[in-house]
Amino acid sequence: MSLEGKNIIITGATSGIAVAWAAVLSKEGASVFIGGRREEKGLEVAKQTNSTFHQVDVASEESNKDFFAAAMTHFGGGGSDVVSSEPNNNCCCVDFIFLNAGVLGNLEDHHVTTLDVKTYDYIFGVNVRGIISGLKYGTPLLRQNGSFVFTSSVSSILPVAPLYSASKAAVDSLTRSYAKQFVDSDDERLQSLSVYSINPAWYFSEMTDFAMEGNHKGWGNQHSVVAQILNPCQRPGTAEELAKTIKEMVKGNFLPYKSGANICVDADAHFPLDEYLSRMETAAAAAAVAAGQQEPVDTVK
Repeated sequence: MSLEGKNIIITGATSGIAVAWAAVLSKEGASVFIGGRREEKGLEVAKQTNSTFHQVDVASEESNKDFFAAAMTHFGGGGSDVVSSEPNNNCCCVDFIFLNAGVLGNLEDHHVTTLDVKTYDYIFGVNVRGIISGLKYGTPLLRQNGSFVFTSSVSSILPVAPLYSASKAAVDSLTRSYAKQFVDSDDERLQSLSVYSINPAWYFSEMTDFAMEGNHKGWGNQHSVVAQILNPCQRPGTAEELAKTIKEMVKGNFLPYKSGANICVDADAHFPLDEYLSRMETAAAAAAVAAGQQEPVDTVK
């Protein structure tokens, strides 16, 4: 199934896992509009992935407003102000909006004794306010049966970097709340819209490289070691594997998941987030048996 005719927006696509998403979706025939803060890098990625770049700082409401207005123009929408809560049909020109931009912040600033409120503002500005502004200005662009997909993390339910984890828990909550708001709407188009979060386990990415440099919780500097702690599959995922999963979502092959779902992605697999901890317990038990241990190690404390 080709993605010809699908219009897709991706934020946070100047580096990391979303670059692979833009590449695979464009290769399958979709028209992809990407955004990020680094203009030079964004233009380079756009050239590599056959997509179109527009600069955006998702923590800024005005920047989001400009970004989605540019996306609407790019995809041929018009005849209505992008800010309007009741756009006309000419404005609805997008099938999927991936609100992917996210930051981890300085890991030292997460500690209670060294916590810097500026780090909180930075993390929540990008990870949470960016979602809210994306919802506000992206909703008028979505076609009937269009979808939002927010990038969250398994950290949303784990006791790891507190500020980052809290921001991702907020993203999970926004997913459920806005899915309910859409389905309860009196507007037929809004009723048809879906909202999902994807909650990645440990993948090779620019952000996880940064976390390795911070040597969080003494995990060391090997991705494979961290994956044994955080991934049910017991290995790191790759951007290309996650891109294949995203492609299947765009093709409509995620039918078991209802709007509002928080979906864990683990290398090349996916399942409901509420299965994550039990799957990790099973993986830990299997690893302990394989190592000849009497008792499995609790991997997520």
